[in-house]
Amino acid sequence: MKKTALLLGFLGCLGAFQASAQKGSKNAPAKKPVAVEVAKPNPVIFTIGGEAVYQDEFLRQLNKNRKEKTKPTETEIREYLDLYVNFKLKVKEAMAMQLDTNPAFRSELSGYRKQLAAPYLNDKKVTEGLMQEAFERMKSEVNASHILINVAPNASPKDTLEAWNKIVDLRKRCLKGESFDSLASKYSEDPSAKKNYGKLGWFTVFQMVYPFENMAYKTAKGDISMPFRTQFGYHILRVNGNRAARGEVKVQHIMVRTGYGSSSEVMANAKERIDIAYNELQAGAPFDTLVEKYSQDDGSKANKGVMNWIASLSGYPDEFKDICFGLKPGETSKPFSTDYGWHMVKYVDFRPLGEYKDVQDVIKNKVTRDSRSEGSKTAVINRVKKENNYKENVLNINEFTAKLDSSLLKAQWKYNKDKMGSKPLFTIGNKVYDAEEFGLYLEANQDVHEKENAAMVARNHFAAWANDKCLAYEESILETKYPDFNNIMTEYHDGILLFDLTDRKVWSKAINDTAGLEAYYETIKGKYMWKERLSYEVFNCLDAKTKATAMKMLNAGKSEDLVFAKLNKKITNALVAKGNKAEKTDPTAAKLWDKKGVVDIPDADGFKFYYVLGVLPPEVKSLKESKGLVTSDYQEFLMKEWVNELRNKYTVTVNEPALMDLTK
Repeated sequence: MKKTALLLGFLGCLGAFQASAQKGSKNAPAKKPVAVEVAKPNPVIFTIGGEAVYQDEFLRQLNKNRKEKTKPTETEIREYLDLYVNFKLKVKEAMAMQLDTNPAFRSELSGYRKQLAAPYLNDKKVTEGLMQEAFERMKSEVNASHILINVAPNASPKDTLEAWNKIVDLRKRCLKGESFDSLASKYSEDPSAKKNYGKLGWFTVFQMVYPFENMAYKTAKGDISMPFRTQFGYHILRVNGNRAARGEVKVQHIMVRTGYGSSSEVMANAKERIDIAYNELQAGAPFDTLVEKYSQDDGSKANKGVMNWIASLSGYPDEFKDICFGLKPGETSKPFSTDYGWHMVKYVDFRPLGEYKDVQDVIKNKVTRDSRSEGSKTAVINRVKKENNYKENVLNINEFTAKLDSSLLKAQWKYNKDKMGSKPLFTIGNKVYDAEEFGLYLEANQDVHEKENAAMVARNHFAAWANDKCLAYEESILETKYPDFNNIMTEYHDGILLFDLTDRKVWSKAINDTAGLEAYYETIKGKYMWKERLSYEVFNCLDAKTKATAMKMLNAGKSEDLVFAKLNKKITNALVAKGNKAEKTDPTAAKLWDKKGVVDIPDADGFKFYYVLGVLPPEVKSLKESKGLVTSDYQEFLMKEWVNELRNKYTVTVNEPALMDLTK
């Protein structure tokens, strides 16, 4: 039995919970004065050993396990009361045994909590906006060139300003008419620019860092963008072209391989071979036949030349993709060459970009892993800071960063409390975070930084650290802030305890307690009975002659030993037999049920026959034959015994009036 399945079986579908979590994670509206509400009565439904279970909890669990949304009947209530009391008894016993202190339990519960907390730590509205933006951008492709001036994320103000001035000057020169390509080749600090003049080719959403993608999609064709910054430094870009997304195409392919930089003789031979194939195609030869005869593309030849789907921005040469996407249904290209050889392609199929509903899961996965997801995270952090009165002590932060030296840039800095102090740096809610905690964090997370500023490095670390602490603070108060989260965590807590203890007391015990299982079987073995069964043998013969001889000898009353001795004398296992017992529901037994002795039922191979021994009376199944059923029944027996023990150990008191109020 799988733990996850059992937990979900008890906890029910989490869809409504997840939706509630997403709703709760949106930016909180401005607070308005509200009227004081009178708390609704929440009477005790039952107690176990003095611990109360209240109406809201009982009714919540009852309704979760009911399909009908009408008022529950008394029968339904009492049936569920019995189940829920049993559940709570087991949880109480697990707590009495302190199973909740087990490290494995704590680790597992913590893992579930991380998953359940995730929707509360993201802003649904921002994420949905990013997904819609990504989908709109998927509909088109951009061709751009860029110029990069490197500047580290933690660069000093002096170095940052110097890089800014360089990129601004280069933009001015472009606008005055100087060649963008020449300037990129000469001044861009992107190593590839020397050869490609800053040209990036075609790209679409998710293929560039988000700030670069943003600027590329917002800049008109032919324009030079304003300077912008990424983690690599400052850029300007020129949009060379825009086109609609081309979707995906599937083609059938013939290739005569040459390889990059081949000699003119190799190229001529390859062209001659592909031309022969093309001429045969024009004369009516099937494309499949030509693939087998001429293609040297090992990847597609085994599939009659049919390639996998080709995306517009996949790694194939541009000239190859342009030909493929230019084909019309049923059309075959003329021979053409790439650096890989000579090709012919035939249109097979095309599929455009799907609708939003078809690709939204893929987009969501990419958005959450992409740097743009920081937008959702930032929205939540800003909300958390506002709701919980986040305050930075700027003087103490400045004092801390001013004491740093170049050892931080070499990843050799050590926190010294006497030097750095432990003054408070920021507060959120009722939590105070000080210089000592940040200093230890900084020491553990430092890295080598060349040509950067120690104070700026520390400030960037501080921003990341403070944001993480704000999210951690929000996560720490989810149970008190969101009743749904508290409820589901309580259910997971109890569900895991229930699984672990039930496994120990029932499931594993039933499997491992061999003596107990055998003793239980002896008390009720009459429950596990075979109905009437047919006893028969299946004879498998080497050939038709062996089969005919065996059937003849058995029909003549010869013993099986004699038959086997004769027919297996020259060839071992020329005749093999296997005994069977089967009830009438078995297809083979049903065909043989009213037969006697040798029976020949035509088979596919023709070398098999049967020997029917007769119908056996009903009899008790052995433990081995019924072990699955016996084990299941034994588990049920152990469960009942255990529940009875718990009911004797803990006093259960039911509040009958409150219970019956649930039907009104």
